[in-house]
Amino acid sequence: MTDEQLWQRLRQAQLVTGECPETTIEAHPWYLRVLQGLTGWFAAWFLLASVFIFFKDVIEYKAITLMLGGFCLLAAYAIYRASQSDFIQQFALVLSLTGQSLAIFAWRDALKQPEGWWLVCIMAVTLTWLMPSFIHRFLSASMALFALVMACVSWPVIWLMPALVMGLMIVAWLTEARWLIDSERWRPICYAITLAALQMHSLTLFNAYQLHDLLDRHLVASGSQWIPLNEILIGIFWVMTVGVLLQRYQQRLTSPLSIAALLMSVMIAVMSQQATGLAVAWTLMLLGFANGHKVLLGLGVTAFWLYLSRYYYYLPLSLLSKSYLLIALGTCLLAMRYVLKRYGAKLHG
Repeated sequence: MTDEQLWQRLRQAQLVTGECPETTIEAHPWYLRVLQGLTGWFAAWFLLASVFIFFKDVIEYKAITLMLGGFCLLAAYAIYRASQSDFIQQFALVLSLTGQSLAIFAWRDALKQPEGWWLVCIMAVTLTWLMPSFIHRFLSASMALFALVMACVSWPVIWLMPALVMGLMIVAWLTEARWLIDSERWRPICYAITLAALQMHSLTLFNAYQLHDLLDRHLVASGSQWIPLNEILIGIFWVMTVGVLLQRYQQRLTSPLSIAALLMSVMIAVMSQQATGLAVAWTLMLLGFANGHKVLLGLGVTAFWLYLSRYYYYLPLSLLSKSYLLIALGTCLLAMRYVLKRYGAKLHG
């Protein structure tokens, strides 16, 4: 059905009046948009380099540096609001990143304490909410999550952060219908949380001393004994996600199909206690499939094979034993698929 036909039917139903509005959207080739964006980056860097050469002697003063950073952020916000051109948008992005860098440079002494990272987190959250750009919101949300981790690194909760961020990711994607009307603001935030959930799970690979060296000698709370609890929480979140989606699709939790799905999700959660990360990958795949997001599904599949490869590589067994283990795992997955297809066909038949 064309726009004209739809408008005519709406007029006949007396839902609209007047003529059909113009809906033609001018689309530029992707390579032209990329070229415009790169040109915006080059123009911004040359302009900012000239400005920094001029102000090089005053940047050491924290107050002046902070004022320059604030001016760059305000200018970037005004530019974002004024134009939707790819060139201008990328110019504003570089200007904003420069302003953020200046602000963080002005707070460089405060960053030795958690309070400094809380300042960075508040700035990033504010920019995430205000700046009308997908890329900017994604980068700002990612920086806010990183600053939150750095602010909490001296607290024992840091060892539960992967599970907490994963829980936040699950809530964000399961409630997509509620924020869909404001998706321009919330979608980049959700993608930033998703990538952060994958990245933060790598914290479980380190102990307090290794993390201390990795984070530039920041004081890290001892609490690696919480890592098993972190994996248990991730497994619980995975099983809860399966249960919520079963109810969303009007499947009674006491039905044979629901019981089979929940039992298999519990099996995966138990397997994830040994092969860490599998529950995270399966959660991403399930959310991507349920919400029709190919990006989430692709991230989940990629994460699954990466986590499985890591587990296979570090497994203290001979190559022959590892081969037997892979055969058993593949057989188990095929059996799970067969059971789900058979019970699903019976219920829907």
